[in-house]
Amino acid sequence: MNKIIYYLRLLVSAIVLIISFLAFTTTFSFFAKFFAVQFGPGIASLVSGFSVTILISVLTVIIFTIFFGRFYCSLICPLGILQNFIGFLSFKKSKNYKNMAKTRYTIAAITLGALFCGWAIGFKILEPYTNFGLIASSIFTPIYNFITNSQNYEFNIATLTISLIPFIILIFLVLFKRRFFCTAICPVGTVLGLFAKYGCFRLKISDTCIKCGACFRNCPSGSINLKDKKIDNELCIRCLKCMSVCPKQAISFGVSACQNKKSVKFSQSRRNFVIGSVLVLGAVAAGIGSAVVRSKNFLKEKIRAILPPGAVDYSRFSSKCTSCQLCVTVCPNKVIHPRDFNHSNIYMDYSKSFCKYDCNACSSACPTGAIKKISLEEKQHTRIGLANINRDLCINCGICAFKCPVKALNIEEDSNGDRTLKYNASVCIGCGACQVACPHKAIEIVGIVEQSKTSL
Repeated sequence: MNKIIYYLRLLVSAIVLIISFLAFTTTFSFFAKFFAVQFGPGIASLVSGFSVTILISVLTVIIFTIFFGRFYCSLICPLGILQNFIGFLSFKKSKNYKNMAKTRYTIAAITLGALFCGWAIGFKILEPYTNFGLIASSIFTPIYNFITNSQNYEFNIATLTISLIPFIILIFLVLFKRRFFCTAICPVGTVLGLFAKYGCFRLKISDTCIKCGACFRNCPSGSINLKDKKIDNELCIRCLKCMSVCPKQAISFGVSACQNKKSVKFSQSRRNFVIGSVLVLGAVAAGIGSAVVRSKNFLKEKIRAILPPGAVDYSRFSSKCTSCQLCVTVCPNKVIHPRDFNHSNIYMDYSKSFCKYDCNACSSACPTGAIKKISLEEKQHTRIGLANINRDLCINCGICAFKCPVKALNIEEDSNGDRTLKYNASVCIGCGACQVACPHKAIEIVGIVEQSKTSL
């Protein structure tokens, strides 16, 4: 029976992983809605703007974790599932790694503290869904497009290199330390572990255990104390491997923590560490908040990147975007590009195509709120750039005027029949249609300090 439960868990995990990968393809981008249940992006989204739907999703994960433990890490988190499947390639048996509580608490405190202060750099590096998105969109998606002969097939060496770094590190950690990332580094896993620590339903080792060590050797999180016949509920990721390999079926779910409060002992050192962590978090938050305020004016004056409609401005966008690259994937014209050696954040490039007038896919897909959710009508009146016309190159052919969806460009003729291109910046949305259409490269869309509504 235990083996059946384990294989059922594997099946569900495989389906979720496949859906997660397909969400980063243009063909199956509708699966991107699945990521509304992702805990990390949910937290980031609540920080950027309150949403009842996202709040319910986050609270559901928390409540489920309190009752049943960290099933999220093995059933829903795509990076966690990916680690499980990479782990099948490892012949290294598990062992009880040192419980790096202070390390993971400090990492989580700094990462979340920075996020609440408007600095998403910690999430860009450590948030699991973001790292999965980087791997999926930059490695898997080009391979998928190549196999399916997609017209969107394109390898970007810079992006691929940036994506390979976390992927190689992840493979190394899994092959040599199994789920070390989840138990010692991941801020999402740390938060969920704290909720699971005193959960009601947990895995228990019964008296029928003969201490053969099968569960211990197969536990990827190193959470089994074979000597005392106990499982660390905070570290256990609920992969259920221990249940499937136990020859005596001595491991099962049971109600224990909620009924056994006497077993929780007071620890002065733990209390001191919690207090210290709060103080460190406060100091980091104050420092980061101050830095963000000081840099805001500089960013407004110096940055001219073209950002997706709904990003508002570079300062806000860079503080909330975790570079998960879901917007890159769902963009039908592929004008949204991932960060590379020349850009530290997601950006728009009109060298090959333009932003579709009747599309707001990036706004709908963004899981963190870095790109505000705006309606199609709002998007069609959101200025993200302005046209810069080189009159020395322009021959007043009028092709740009024909392509402009908001009629910001028009050709006028005088009494002598001379044609002149007229530009109305008040209605221009900076979509790039004119830049792409111009046969003489006389038009370039330039970024603006802050996105705004155009004149109707």
